Amino acid sequence: MVSRAQSRFSSQRTWLVAAVVLAVLCSFGVQRAAAGIINAECPNMIGNRDIYKKVDWICEDCANIFRIDGLGMLCRKNCFRNIDFLWCVYASERHAQKDDLTRYVSILGQ
Repeated sequence: MVSRAQSRFSSQRTWLVAAVVLAVLCSFGVQRAAAGIINAECPNMIGNRDIYKKVDWICEDCANIFRIDGLGMLCRKNCFRNIDFLWCVYASERHAQKDDLTRYVSILGQ
């Protein structure tokens, strides 16, 4: 016969294990979601965050300069491989950096 103390201990242990498993699963889900929110279209972004930040900064500047709704999203579309990104490079007067930025975009989109 199982005593009340053993039954209570078993119940608490079950709840503790369930809570730990749930916390671990939620942690993985949050990490994957956070990575996907940044830019799901750039497959190599995770290993090249510094490069991504440099390229993304162009879109941020462009969106802040022109205040056009959705311009940042258009600039980032297709992992920065679009005419809007190039327009933002020239509009933000970063002509000298164009070759470097083009190389960064090709690294991110491989």
